[in-house]
Amino acid sequence: MSEQANRTIVVVGATSEVGAEVSARLTRAGHTVRGVARSLGVALDDQAALDAAFSGADGAYVMIPFDVTAPDLHSFENEVGARLAASIAKAGLRRVVLLSGLNAHLRMGTSLGAALMEERLAALGLEQLVYLRTSFFMENFVKGMGFVEQAASGVFASPFRGDLPMPLIAAKDIGERAAVLLSAEHFPARRVVELHGGGSHTLDQATTILGRAIGKDVAYHEAPFAEARAGMVANGISASFADALGETAASFNRGERWALEAPSAENATPTSFETWVRAFARSRNAS
Repeated sequence: MSEQANRTIVVVGATSEVGAEVSARLTRAGHTVRGVARSLGVALDDQAALDAAFSGADGAYVMIPFDVTAPDLHSFENEVGARLAASIAKAGLRRVVLLSGLNAHLRMGTSLGAALMEERLAALGLEQLVYLRTSFFMENFVKGMGFVEQAASGVFASPFRGDLPMPLIAAKDIGERAAVLLSAEHFPARRVVELHGGGSHTLDQATTILGRAIGKDVAYHEAPFAEARAGMVANGISASFADALGETAASFNRGERWALEAPSAENATPTSFETWVRAFARSRNAS
């Protein structure tokens, strides 16, 4: 697959932070992008629309989205994965890049859906396949964990330990790497590609950095899971998703090995947490 050739590439979750970056970079490189998202008229629960989107394509960026309101998270993930795999097989795609989690090898919690999708894609015998296993999204602090809302009380809480370093990655850096893989002339032979991000911070450190950026003195609090679960459910998150997140937090808190590789120049990405926080603070002040 030549970088110069115009290719047709499907981007699942094209309106998400990562998917939008993948789409933009591929489009700028002269490729044709077919976006999969409900707002684009191609919903993940519509097999016929998915089949049409994948038909005749050369490659795809694939992800299993979180549905934080799903009554049964893993059932939802299985259904989405089965439909995507069916469309990929029917279309006979050669190249697929899957967004996965750094701890997918543990096959539990919030990364189980991605781990099961790794297995589904492996079973298809694709010619070129990469699992892009990424660390914790920096965007999670403000989009999923409600840092700004919590900071109003002076305390940011989650069920994760505050004293263990966590590798953090910016969504745009994942999108950049996925686009490079999808348009590269020489596809990597190894199937697992880890992305550790722009460095590691404890949640204590991350809380201080974020608080300072928005002009607040914020302390981190590791909430007991029962307390965190009750808060999530009260805010409309399903018990199923909350329990999956609890499994992930428990794994992290035990110090289980998430990354299989040591940090290196190859698995690092350019955006540091401090750089991302400054950009977040600027955009917040501008709005």
